[in-house]
Amino acid sequence: MKHSVYFILLAIIAFSCQDNQDPFDEFADKFPQTWKISGWQSQGQAGDSGFQSITDSSYTYLFKKDGSFLKTVGNESINGFFEKEELIFEVGGKRTIYTLFFPEAKLINSCSANMEGMFIDENGMLVGGSAPCDGPSIYLALVK
Repeated sequence: MKHSVYFILLAIIAFSCQDNQDPFDEFADKFPQTWKISGWQSQGQAGDSGFQSITDSSYTYLFKKDGSFLKTVGNESINGFFEKEELIFEVGGKRTIYTLFFPEAKLINSCSANMEGMFIDENGMLVGGSAPCDGPSIYLALVK
């Protein structure tokens, strides 16, 4: 009987911890990852454009396990490297941040000269862009 109580207690603790897991952990460490643009939104001085869906674009990011990436926009591409960081917030939970470093100022959608910052939002979208400097935010979906 004593063993049954310990087993039930252990099972309750194990199942209660599952709710705290990030629902996007399923692809967090699986590479390669291809993300394709699915929309954009501008919230600058001109007002909120609302989410604008994009379905026919060849705007993609390919993240590789070795820390490199390939960004493709139409017929142009550029390679670089990225760093991935998991941040834990007391309010709001976990956020996965990607920082992309470009060897030259080409195909960059950012306020910075040779880098882009992106994060995975609560809907599982990879969000980046130049919103901090009054430009559009871009939203990318993981291609499975």
